Amino acid sequence: MRSPLILLTCQVLLILRVKAEESHCTSVAGMVKLLDLEAQLIDNLDDYARELEKKLEIVKRSVTSMRLENDRARGSTEEYLSNPLNSFSLIRRMNRDWMIWQLFMDDPVGITQMEKIQELREHMPTNTDVEEAVTALDRIQSTYGLKVAEIAHGLLNGKQYNVSLTALDTYALGQILFDQGNYAAAAAWLYQSLVLNEVFTVAAPLEISKSEVQMVYAESLLKLNQNADALKVVNIALTDKPHDIKLLLKKSEIETMIRTGSNNAPQLKVQNAVGVTAYQMGCRGQFPPSVDGRLHCLYNRTTTPFLTLAPLKMELVGLDPYMAIYHEVLSAKEIAELQGMATPGLKRATVFQASSGRNEVVKTRTSKVAWFPDTYSPLTVRLNARIADMTGFNLLGSEMLQLMNYGLGGHYDKHYDFFNQTNSNLTLMSGDRIATVLFYLTDVEQGGATVFPNIQKAVFPQRGSVIMWYNLKDDGVPNTQTLHAACPVIVGSKWVCNKWIREREQLFRRPCLKK
Repeated sequence: MRSPLILLTCQVLLILRVKAEESHCTSVAGMVKLLDLEAQLIDNLDDYARELEKKLEIVKRSVTSMRLENDRARGSTEEYLSNPLNSFSLIRRMNRDWMIWQLFMDDPVGITQMEKIQELREHMPTNTDVEEAVTALDRIQSTYGLKVAEIAHGLLNGKQYNVSLTALDTYALGQILFDQGNYAAAAAWLYQSLVLNEVFTVAAPLEISKSEVQMVYAESLLKLNQNADALKVVNIALTDKPHDIKLLLKKSEIETMIRTGSNNAPQLKVQNAVGVTAYQMGCRGQFPPSVDGRLHCLYNRTTTPFLTLAPLKMELVGLDPYMAIYHEVLSAKEIAELQGMATPGLKRATVFQASSGRNEVVKTRTSKVAWFPDTYSPLTVRLNARIADMTGFNLLGSEMLQLMNYGLGGHYDKHYDFFNQTNSNLTLMSGDRIATVLFYLTDVEQGGATVFPNIQKAVFPQRGSVIMWYNLKDDGVPNTQTLHAACPVIVGSKWVCNKWIREREQLFRRPCLKK
């Protein structure tokens, strides 16, 4: 029988593990519960407001505005959370605003409501979640070449949405990007915060100090060696607070730097010195169309005998590596069933690290995944049979089906699917990954393409379609032309399902031909 101490330790470790795996912004499906949680917090705040006559007006006004946003979100949850601005604002306000509300409520009156917030904080986004959300928005902005001012006003990649960021949102973006050393982006967002604060004043108790934002903005400009502009910002701040000692000291410091020609800021690396990368071009849909006359569309009737009766719509899109798209492979019912299977068990995606020999969470891959054995359900059995029909491969020894959902700015940076480690335990039993089969379960309103930068091909998600390609050449050598990436999702909920097929069982299906 286990001792109470061991049981308690196990429970604590389980709680910590669950908390670590929540990773709110990496999956749209995983963020749905945040709206319900926010609704509970708003109700709790409403109860507190009724007990505080002196604070009633402030609290009631806040409850009304927050409830309108939450009701609008819960009225169309998928659409709301698919927009990265809504997702970021939701995570940021729950991480920061509610902490401020907790302090505001710190009074002998309303203790019950305070305890409720503390209880719910266990399930709220952490500082890490907010930092990941900031990184995601910055990734969207840089990958697609968007303007910060347009993002702040809901104009995403040329399309206007009925959503915008607040001065609090933009200030948080600027602060965190500054802490991350991304000073150019930080300066742009801090400037937007100042602009928005002039137009839409933030109500108590969430108001922010204008001089505080100006100070961080000036620091960002100093890091960018823009001393004269930083001095202008400090002088503007002094018009409102002429006797502020911090501002006066900063002004004196900047004037000395300008006079002596010195700068304490580190030398910054020039960003985007080579212009737009092939990866960015692919994400933006700027690759030139293929002119290879050998690429064509057909009904595939020959890969397996079954296709003679039920041919598949096939589009040949590449020969090196061999790459084909199959259209209308999944039905709406099958897609819904796959999403229903995966949602309860979604966990943060990991990447195998050769240095450690383990799968680890990395910043280059932001999504949540769920794995299913081939015989998990009648649907997974049918899905694997369909994969065999499309590829002609034997799936014995291949990896399980992996379902993925991408969240705010969800992406997977450039990578190869093959291992190329002949002595590794990963390839010892079943060989390397000879082919990849990727199902698109949803359309994506904007972004989310699968890009192959070396061969300048981009495939944008189409609901029910499949892309498959060979990772190994005819002689079994890894094909470096298969370098690929999943572009950041701008707007939408991207669901995919993939299967990695191993080479060992393909001895008679696709023999290794030595050159």
